[in-house]
Amino acid sequence: MNRIQWMLLGVCLILPPAARADEWSKTFTLTGKPELRVETSDADIRVDTWDKNTIEARVTTERWKIGEGGIKVYDRQTGDVVELEVRYPHRNFVFEMGRRRVEVEVHMPREGKLSLRTSDGHIRLSNFKGEMQLETGDGAQDIDRVDGVLRARASDGHIEVSGRFDGLDVSTGDGRIKAEAAAGSAVAKTWNFRSGDGSVTVRVPDSLAADVDLHTNDGHITVEMPVSVEGRLGEKNIRGKINGGGNLVMIHTGDGSIRLEKS
Repeated sequence: MNRIQWMLLGVCLILPPAARADEWSKTFTLTGKPELRVETSDADIRVDTWDKNTIEARVTTERWKIGEGGIKVYDRQTGDVVELEVRYPHRNFVFEMGRRRVEVEVHMPREGKLSLRTSDGHIRLSNFKGEMQLETGDGAQDIDRVDGVLRARASDGHIEVSGRFDGLDVSTGDGRIKAEAAAGSAVAKTWNFRSGDGSVTVRVPDSLAADVDLHTNDGHITVEMPVSVEGRLGEKNIRGKINGGGNLVMIHTGDGSIRLEKS
């Protein structure tokens, strides 16, 4: 084998194989308000809404096949409850060039109940109304134009939310939190925001009535609206009432600043 042939062989060994794409899709017919549950280990999840009385789910991959030896998709429908699970094959560590990617994309009716969980992936949700429960291990969450009760948790990743809320419980171990509550939001029960290591910014309507409990271990606190302070006011702690008080809005961070803004 001459020198040029050796060089060509070396290039072939270095370059990644051509990307392989695969796709799975299914449509679920509904009779009432849906309840959707999606669970996966490493895939990104994207959910949007439409006016149809169906749920359309699509799984697309890059450099993965779907089926035996690759990504497996399991689905089940019981009445208006739809469950979707995306499983990865067990693999020993292999050095690879190029990124493998899996995305779960769902279109569904605007109102219902939703549970999304991924261990290592990004969740995007928009235009949904109802009860929402989202969880990521190592991945961010972007949630916008939603309405209802939201519980969002991440072990490592930022969380950004916007919409009209009756309940909010947002926490991340390592990442920033940005939350914007639109007009009409109400603190029906405690709103909770926690970051282990990251800033927390919460914007609320200037007419929102609530008790507030703000605490940072290492950062500063900025409040854009009048607070009737209860007890001793500290640089790292503020407890009091806005607009006469009400149910509690709690904002805590270990290492980061806090901003409570008015819209």
